[in-house]
Amino acid sequence: MAQSYRKIEAVRKAAEILKYLANEKGIVNGSEIAKAVALPMGTVMCHMATLEELGFVARIGDGYKLGMGLALMWARVKSGLEGERDRVERDLQIIEG
Repeated sequence: MAQSYRKIEAVRKAAEILKYLANEKGIVNGSEIAKAVALPMGTVMCHMATLEELGFVARIGDGYKLGMGLALMWARVKSGLEGERDRVERDLQIIEG
């Protein structure tokens, strides 16, 4: 039987904020984020400070947008997948002769 672990609420809140920012075309301020994710302004701003420090969001004036941190992570994943695909294609060519 698989062990069950408790969920960490702060991670869920941060993910909701990031998903909201990912769907926004422009810069949004803290109160817009708080309203959209139904969290207190103080909670949102604590998350924003941490997410900004990690490069996951960028502060632009009084607002925020997604930062490059997540894009860089995805680029690494994509590169790994492309390398694996290339290896599989080479293996298939060898098998097919």
